Amino acid sequence: MSAAPGTSGGVLGSTGLPVSRLGFGCYRVDDATPGHRAALERAIERGCSLIDTSTNYADGHSESLVGEVLADLGRRDPERRRRVVLVSKIGYVQGRNLALAHEREAARRPFPDMVKYMDGCWHCIHPEFLRDQLTRSRERLRVETLDVCLLHNPEYFLSDAAHREDAPLDEVRAEFDRRLRDAFAFLEEAARAGDIRYYGVSSNTCVSPADDPEATSVSRMVAAAVAAAGEGHRFRVLQLPMNLFETGGALERNTGTAGSQTALQAAAGAGLGVLINRPLNAIVGGRLLRLADSSAGNAAAVGELLDPALPAARRGEPLSRKAIWVLASTPGVSNVLVGMRRKEYVDDAMAVEEWEPLADPLAALRRTRDALAAS
Repeated sequence: MSAAPGTSGGVLGSTGLPVSRLGFGCYRVDDATPGHRAALERAIERGCSLIDTSTNYADGHSESLVGEVLADLGRRDPERRRRVVLVSKIGYVQGRNLALAHEREAARRPFPDMVKYMDGCWHCIHPEFLRDQLTRSRERLRVETLDVCLLHNPEYFLSDAAHREDAPLDEVRAEFDRRLRDAFAFLEEAARAGDIRYYGVSSNTCVSPADDPEATSVSRMVAAAVAAAGEGHRFRVLQLPMNLFETGGALERNTGTAGSQTALQAAAGAGLGVLINRPLNAIVGGRLLRLADSSAGNAAAVGELLDPALPAARRGEPLSRKAIWVLASTPGVSNVLVGMRRKEYVDDAMAVEEWEPLADPLAALRRTRDALAAS
């Protein structure tokens, strides 16, 4: 598959790792549901070569499913297994990990820098926690070397600080940068040891306006990596949310010198591969809009809004395919992660792999952004 003109699709940034335009997102998949395994196997058969999971998805059982499927693939087809890029994430302290954190506190050996955001959901990116979790993750995934390890929503520290309002924002951001540098320094060690190949950040708020106290900054992430390991750092991947209505990654100038760049522009300039999550679940006015549901009452309206920016030959396609296509064609996007928990979802989404890139995806995103602003 060739890369889309003007995009980094087909290769994961400066990692050089070839990837399909669509990836298998493992949120809400587990090793106890036969259909989930069948869907993942079908996706790989259809050419999907990037899998994204996390230590907290299904309390670790998502990683276990991926480990089982890839181990079986490695036995049957070693060459195809080598072409699969595996991404996992660390940061959330829930379920079994929260029980572990409580046990350590009771033994007076707490994980440092723990963010106790709310009952049932803590968060941590301290090296001691990362070391523990990376070991568990690699065991569940059955790999010696994880291709990409991401810090999973490190902005929980900023969110917690914003809610408590107990320090000036510049001090909060300085402490956040310090925590990132320490985490990156550990991940550099893990790369040198062969435990991971590359690392990065998955952040929901790197697409937010720069003055949002919970916003992260791509350029500051890159600066933290340089501070941790110099210009030869292994920070190479960014994951962010984007869909037809949440267009900040492509259109919000919130990072770089004087806020002159979007997250996608800053990522491209730094050689970062970009993974898009939530392509079909938009949060609009505090409500969830499912772009995959063609029977929804507003699906036709969204399609009518979008269609003038699409070629006539594609206007009759399901809204879900059109939404994925726009994102996969967007400059700077390497891979769009799609939740495909059933084989029919896989077949529907993976058809987009064969489509030529949309000539002007930003025009489509501006149409939906402007319509939302006017509503």
